[in-house]
Amino acid sequence: MNESMRIHLLASGLLPWVLLFGMLVMGEIGWWVGRYFFVRHKVSRTAASDTFVAAIFGMLALLIAFTFSGASDRYDKRRDLIVKEMSTIGTAYMSVDRLNKEDQPRIRELFKSYLDHRITLYQNVVDTDALEKKFQAQSELANQLWQAAVKAVKETGDSQKLLVVRMLPEISNMFDAYDNQRLAMKFHPPPIVWQSLIFLALIGSLLSGYGMGIEQKRDWLLNVVFIVLMAGAIYVILNLEFPRLGNINLDEFEQELIALRKSM
Repeated sequence: MNESMRIHLLASGLLPWVLLFGMLVMGEIGWWVGRYFFVRHKVSRTAASDTFVAAIFGMLALLIAFTFSGASDRYDKRRDLIVKEMSTIGTAYMSVDRLNKEDQPRIRELFKSYLDHRITLYQNVVDTDALEKKFQAQSELANQLWQAAVKAVKETGDSQKLLVVRMLPEISNMFDAYDNQRLAMKFHPPPIVWQSLIFLALIGSLLSGYGMGIEQKRDWLLNVVFIVLMAGAIYVILNLEFPRLGNINLDEFEQELIALRKSM
């Protein structure tokens, strides 16, 4: 599953249904294959085959635990970075009070424009081209703010310059916090991890159906529970990994930026 397909499936809400359908199909294929080998070749379950199946399901459980733990940690990190970004913006904005009275309105308006654009930055992350243009616009606003702040600091009298110049590191920290938060959204496991997870889930469904086919006895409840739990686990992991696309989001923390904007 490539990134563009993951984005489309998550944003459209089709991902859990695609996973369920794929695993149901593999389970049904496994049933007919197991039934064929039982009827034609009298194949039956052995200790060796049970060990082999247990090893595969163990690999699946290990991979799910690994991806879930990583996705959860990265989700928490992204929330922390938004909080830090909000904090640095608030600190930098308060430092405007140190400037000359005539310079303050211009700088404040640039801060508000910067924050307004930041608030709407991630409203449509499915369109990656549009998102890149938004990133460029945010960088341009940041450059305008920086140039205006540097100019205002230079125009400050010598008696106040030592105090006012501290504003520039605070603005720089604000930009760094934004960059860290933006780049954190791109931190994901290599594609081979997702491919392995999907592959092992499908193989697990195949082996589940195969085992029931050999025994000539369907256990629909067990089969459905396994498929629903696996599809649900993968869906939750991908939602944690891409929190701006699915049902898990960062809206609660983005609201803090809106509250900060209202206080300006």
